[in-house]
Amino acid sequence: GVTLVELVITIVIIGIAAAAVLGVYTTTIRASADPMIRAQALSVAELYMDEIMGRPFSGSTGDGNCGSREDWDHVAAYDGLDCQPEDVFGNPLSGLDMLTVSISVADDNSLGIGGGNERRIDVQVSDNAGTVNITLTAWRTREN
Repeated sequence: GVTLVELVITIVIIGIAAAAVLGVYTTTIRASADPMIRAQALSVAELYMDEIMGRPFSGSTGDGNCGSREDWDHVAAYDGLDCQPEDVFGNPLSGLDMLTVSISVADDNSLGIGGGNERRIDVQVSDNAGTVNITLTAWRTREN
């Protein structure tokens, strides 16, 4: 037979073990979406960086505002862009409305070329919850 004291001790031990296992399980489940959001943010950052790096060093069109970017003809046009991910025509990228893209383009002489012939490009993508923050940095030099 089992006494009442032994039964109560068994119930307490099982309860503590179950609480510990559920705590670990809850933490794991809560963080399981982070890698997917991080991968999406990285893809968006690479998309924007590739688009910017494909533009000439200087030009005349573009204003850093959200919307259609198909006519932007130079790197600095992207400076100050701060909006949700969009394609080059200004259409929102489906399912990525939880992300924000911020772009900074500035003259920078870190490469030692000088003469205003190099620009630093920072593309930052973060989520609305503040758990993901991806920053890609590249330098673009004037074509000769």
